[in-house]
This record gives sequence, C-alpha cells and structure tokens, in this order.
Amino acid sequence: MRPGSFGVAPTAISLALLALAPAVLVGCPENSCFLKICQGSSCRCSISSCSDGAGFDTTQNRCRCLKGYLSVAGQCLTPQAANAYCGVGRHYEAGGCAPDRCKPGDEIDQSTGYCVSREQVASNIGVAVGAGQELGCPPGQELVVDGPTAACVPLSQTCARDEVWTGQACAKVGQCSTGSMWDPALAQCVQYAQGSGEGGLTVNVGQWASANYGPNGGMGTSGFCGAFAKKPHSFGVVEGASAYVRIAVMMSFPEGEIARGVVQAVTVFDASGNPVPPRGAAEVDTAARNIFATLVLGGGRASAPTSSTNVRCAIIHAGKPQPVPAVGGL
Repeated sequence: MRPGSFGVAPTAISLALLALAPAVLVGCPENSCFLKICQGSSCRCSISSCSDGAGFDTTQNRCRCLKGYLSVAGQCLTPQAANAYCGVGRHYEAGGCAPDRCKPGDEIDQSTGYCVSREQVASNIGVAVGAGQELGCPPGQELVVDGPTAACVPLSQTCARDEVWTGQACAKVGQCSTGSMWDPALAQCVQYAQGSGEGGLTVNVGQWASANYGPNGGMGTSGFCGAFAKKPHSFGVVEGASAYVRIAVMMSFPEGEIARGVVQAVTVFDASGNPVPPRGAAEVDTAARNIFATLVLGGGRASAPTSSTNVRCAIIHAGKPQPVPAVGGL
C-alpha cells in the first residue's frame, strides 16, 4: 500500500490493529470494525465483521444494511429476497411481512399466491352460498384456500414468518440488529454470528436453527409451522381432526461455507412415526428451504459442518368453510 494513499499515516493503521488485537484473539461480536481509517474527523471501516449486504457505520459503531437492502431476520436482504422470505401470499412492507391484498370477496390461494373469488372456492368444495352470504369461518378461525381445497384453521396456524402466537393473536417479533434474531423460546434477541480475526463472520448454526425452526425436542416456531400448518388437506387431516407432525431439519455446510449450505426436512406423524403424505412433506421442505435461504445469503463460516433440530407442529383442521352473513360472522 502506498503511504498516505488513504490520507492517514501507516503508524495510525498499525496502532489501530494493535488496539484490536486482544479482541481478535478471543472472538468479536458481529458488530465489529477491525480496521478503521480516518481522514480528519471523517472515518470509514475498511475491514469489519458485517455480513453480506451490510456495512459498518462508524458514526453509530455498528453494522447496518447497505442502501438497497432491508433488515430481515438478522440479515440484510434485497427487496426481492425479503418478499421470498415472507412466503406465498405475503410480501415485505414497512418493516415486516404483510398479507397480499385482494379485492373484496376474493381470497389468496395459498398454493399460487393469486386471488380467487370466494364463489369459485365455494363451488370447488361443494358449498352453496345464498344471497347476502359469503364463504367464511367462525370467529377465532381463518379461511385458508389451498388450490381446489379450503379449510377453516385456528388463527394460531396462520402466523407470518416474522410473527409469534401470543395465545390470542399473531404478533410481530422484536426487532434485532444484524447478526442477531428473535428467539421465541427465549423471548429475546440472540446473537448467532460473530467476527473472526480475519475480518470474516462465524455463524453459530445451532443457535440459528433453534431460533428459526425451534429448539431441539420442542415445538416449532410459529413462523416455521405457520407456513404449512394452515394446509391440513396437504397432510391428509380431515375436517374436525388434528395431528402433530415431527420434523427433523438437517443442515450441512460443505467446507464450512454458509453460502454452500443445504437443508433437508424429514416429516413424520408424531404418534405413529409414519411419513406424512408427499404433498405435506413438500410443503414442510419448501418452508425449511425458504427460511434457510436467508442464512445462505448472509455468507460467512459455519461453526460446525452440520447441525440439526427436531421440532413438532400441530396440524388442526377445524372444519369446512360454511356460508356466513356477508357482514358479520356465524
């Protein structure tokens, strides 16, 4: 490097590195700058532990998403990736996942993401809807359209990927800094990434899996289960019935690279151990992959070559949608 090429003496750079040496040896938080270069009062960070899509803000002394990126689930994502994270029937808006909107009388088809008329849905499932009525569900349940089928499911099975079930409603999780995310089981932000001495990022893949999918041996997170539990027909769960499914989420990282990571979900009925129908298995696998995609985009090094978690999700088919008054409920 040519002396003075960054407007600072080489000794100043050396002193900055020496000052950081103890922290480098023991591991640093994700929000770390390893080499700060200043010209007068203006400083910039040349080497940091920020994830892909983020940069170190020397005025706030932390990593922040770069222009054009959104802070989602502890990562900095493009708008397109943020929409994909939210899943079918939702998009990223104003800091969170929001439902897509249809004209009055239409519903989102959760298998395609397109709007379909309730009249068409009623015809598909063989329900006659009279004048002054519309297809609907009782209070506390939601009408979910899934291709040619439809079901009334508890509201607890309809949470978005960035929501938790409070016992009464789906609520947005707490906002965390990049490299950290909300762990529903702990009810707090947990750091899953930290800097390394080489200026890279090391990801605690076990912590990440627990926060995103659920703790090993426990219940799956609302955001994970909600992506597929609202589709009881996919699991062969008939009207008025319920079942628990057990899901093994297995992640592997070739040569320790997060960017090369792959995930697989194996789903069985909890009571019998029998595999769920192929359509249900595909729904779970898709949900696992969509969540995992946010981790891959952040890059870094995995704390272990493999990691897994086993969680349970409830699949409740509350009943068949019925005619309800066009204004009001059952």
